[in-house]
Amino acid sequence: MAKFLTFLLFIQLSSLPMHSYGEEHHISRRWQDCEQVTKVALDKLVDIFHKNDFERLEPVLNTIQSTCGENEFTQRLRILRFLIEKKTTGNIIADYLAKNYQEVLVMRWDYSIEEKFAQIYQNNKADFDFVPLRHPIDSLIKLKALALLNSQSYNLTEQEEKIALLFSDHIEEFYQAHGGSAPQSGSKNKPEPTSDSYYGKYRHGVSVYAGAEFPLTGSDPVFKTSPTLGVFFSSRLSNPFLFEAGVKVRINSNDREVEYRLYDEVEVIRSMASLGIGGTIGYKIFDNDKVIVAPKAGLFWEMATTGLSEVNEGYYDDGYDYYETRSVRHFYINTMRSSLALSAMRHLAGKTYIGLEAAYHFVPYNWDSNLLTSAQPNYGSLQLFFRF
Repeated sequence: MAKFLTFLLFIQLSSLPMHSYGEEHHISRRWQDCEQVTKVALDKLVDIFHKNDFERLEPVLNTIQSTCGENEFTQRLRILRFLIEKKTTGNIIADYLAKNYQEVLVMRWDYSIEEKFAQIYQNNKADFDFVPLRHPIDSLIKLKALALLNSQSYNLTEQEEKIALLFSDHIEEFYQAHGGSAPQSGSKNKPEPTSDSYYGKYRHGVSVYAGAEFPLTGSDPVFKTSPTLGVFFSSRLSNPFLFEAGVKVRINSNDREVEYRLYDEVEVIRSMASLGIGGTIGYKIFDNDKVIVAPKAGLFWEMATTGLSEVNEGYYDDGYDYYETRSVRHFYINTMRSSLALSAMRHLAGKTYIGLEAAYHFVPYNWDSNLLTSAQPNYGSLQLFFRF
């Protein structure tokens, strides 16, 4: 009955990350459509601003908005058109600033000068409105805004001058005119992309696991349901292949006595804990920046304690004096653990993810010929983990 309830819990918990699959799929589809629409629109927009052919502008911006919604990019282009055509800009600029779009643009300018700008954009597309960093439209907007600032034929208001400074990437001057100072490069106030990829995917992490392991076969198994803990160093989540290396401990709180051969004698022992050292390799089959799902395979050298040890004493002669030596040798049940698992994790904040892992383990304890009692090798486990 206990094993049946455990498997029910296993099935219920394993299904938790999939409850929002429909919603996540819808969002993912929407972003894919937005990216495609914006990609097509960008070529038209470059041509429009080269020629100042603004009769074509609004239909293109409306097409973007119908799929992506209003964003900083579409509002920036509208303001620039109004400035060039000398239209009233007070309301549209006030709306732009009220929505803090200036912070979005400052983030864009800051990350455009990074060495890995293409990599940053690739993993934070939504944060940049699906307009690639250093795209020709950005250069064109900067040139147009700078020309407005330097032209004698334009009499810009104070508010228009401020926004032109922002559009031309004169950030220090914009913040001074705006009653503040620009965030310093590298400071904690520097705007950053908000997507999960930026925070977690380009950094190595540490994963902490806690859960339970239980036998899958055997009427009276040696090792019964026991708590497990693990600490692993983890590779970057930006790669399709995921690697972990570390240690896992199973507290054998429910095991029964077994016979173990120590030299020519048979000892009756009980294992208190098992230590596994090794790692896993996984491959992402689903990744939408919020949820990552990956099957994994692992291999661990495992040692189960026996409580048996021996003390070796001796003497060492270095030619001048005799030294007494003393060493303690502990005996373990040695085996090799192999695992197949399915892992699902969801982003929480910053570098932190929460996840659930269900696994099958093959642990041939009788691989160690000193273990005389037959121990079943098939186990399952369910673990909750946090990645930092």
